Amino acid sequence: MSTSPLVRDTDLGRLLDDGYDVVVREGHLVVRQIPYVTTEAAVAYGFLTYPVTVAGDRIVSGTDHRIWFGGSTPCDEHGRPIKCANAEEHAVTSDMRATFMLSSKPGPNGYASEYEKVTAYIRILSHPAVALDDSVTPTPGAAWQEVEDDLPFRYRDTATARAGLAALNKVFFNQKIGVVGTGGTGGYVVDLVAKTPVAEIALYDGDTFDNHNAFRAPGAADIEVLRARPNKAEYFAQVYGHMHTGVTAYPVFIDESNLTLLNDRTFVFLSMDNTSAKPAIIKHLRERKIPFIDVGMGVEEIDGKLSGLLRVTLGLPDSTATDAQIPTKRGDVDEDDYSRNIQIADLNALNATFAVGRWKRWLSFYADGSKETSMTYSIYVNELSNEVAQ
Repeated sequence: MSTSPLVRDTDLGRLLDDGYDVVVREGHLVVRQIPYVTTEAAVAYGFLTYPVTVAGDRIVSGTDHRIWFGGSTPCDEHGRPIKCANAEEHAVTSDMRATFMLSSKPGPNGYASEYEKVTAYIRILSHPAVALDDSVTPTPGAAWQEVEDDLPFRYRDTATARAGLAALNKVFFNQKIGVVGTGGTGGYVVDLVAKTPVAEIALYDGDTFDNHNAFRAPGAADIEVLRARPNKAEYFAQVYGHMHTGVTAYPVFIDESNLTLLNDRTFVFLSMDNTSAKPAIIKHLRERKIPFIDVGMGVEEIDGKLSGLLRVTLGLPDSTATDAQIPTKRGDVDEDDYSRNIQIADLNALNATFAVGRWKRWLSFYADGSKETSMTYSIYVNELSNEVAQ
């Protein structure tokens, strides 16, 4: 297996991955939230900055070993000004000015990289502050970092950056996902899709979020939420809106009367209890060449134990061969123990994971060697089986 990185490591990327609060503003690299010591021997916070240009995926210094600091006089832990700081104003933006120039050259060849330069000056400023208060840190983490303009997140995705998957993530950028049914399995689909940089996520469900939903849904709902009995789609839109922008709730059941709500989706997950509504939905999606995945679960009690199957079916615009694998008539609900709201969150989560994984393989985020159109998982024998529709 190749271990070569998918995205080149950069000085800016290293700073972000370390948890520094870094931005590039008007031709300047700015590192904020830097703790330092004032002349009163108290801890305060300032910023470091210097002119740079962004060349491809790298930052290039517009100066030598110098850097500028914004704040009051930086000192050691005793309140004595540090020797490398000289009072000198430097304009960063129209409303942001540095007040000191720092000059500390490590040797005749300067710093080995922009990363080494920035972190060296951070140590000079922050070490005295840490000596006074070991709880302070110059790396406040991703919650303080600004999100890249082209990403639909409310805070930075450091998991992708650390894994070097930014290039692969581009397959998600123009995706407008619909999730029809946000109960057990659908809730976990939302959870997993929200961790990808898709452009939009639309949630469709006309039901209320009740106690039995809480026990087979991702996360842990507050009791006051359950007492309020919010709409499911609106509840999940509110929860995942904390992480992902472009999450919209449609508090309705999708049927023949409102199929146009799906028109601008690029991919749809069907995780609904009402199987009788599926034929019209599938026909509508096929007419508009919108691919979809339908999930299903059948659980029954046998000799005091639960058994059953999980199913994931991929529907593609150019083939109707998979339609026969999707149930469209609901049988006697008493024969299906899942309809009694048995609390089986692990099966909901597993079914959603299979579904989202199949979607990612279809997008070519993951390698896809099977090309199956339908997959089933048997609880009893712990076995997966694939089927390719002809």
